[in-house]
Amino acid sequence: MLLDPMLAGHESDLSPILSEFRAWVASEPPLSDGQLLQAWLESDQVRAQVLAQMEQFPILLCPVSAVPAFRHREREWPVNGKKVKYLDAMSYSAWFNLLGFPGAAVPVGQSPAGLPIGVQIVGRAWEEESVLAVAAAVELEHGFKEPAMEWAR
Repeated sequence: MLLDPMLAGHESDLSPILSEFRAWVASEPPLSDGQLLQAWLESDQVRAQVLAQMEQFPILLCPVSAVPAFRHREREWPVNGKKVKYLDAMSYSAWFNLLGFPGAAVPVGQSPAGLPIGVQIVGRAWEEESVLAVAAAVELEHGFKEPAMEWAR
């Protein structure tokens, strides 16, 4: 409802991920204005609940994704005999974005193929400095390691 008017006529300029997201959204019935407003109100309620829980733990360490970093244009991966699609794999970070929480991803390891595995550092709204301080500490401890070029083949 919000993006389509802005993107009209620019579909060929969209990234593959945004195009995939738009197709995914288009497969669902459209929301009415009232349903959209209700969704925003419910997200505010979830945000308030998470913020209350974060009083005790103001920084969260989470996975970035359900899979290690992936090759350019990959959109699904086999995990334990099931297909994991891009939007599902990235759900660990997407919902923090929807709630407006700052986050940073820092590589802390590598997959057997040499691709980065990261940790996501999430903080409370308007506390970017705390997120960046923890990200710097994690990066200092684990350091960036150049991935093996084998992954690019």
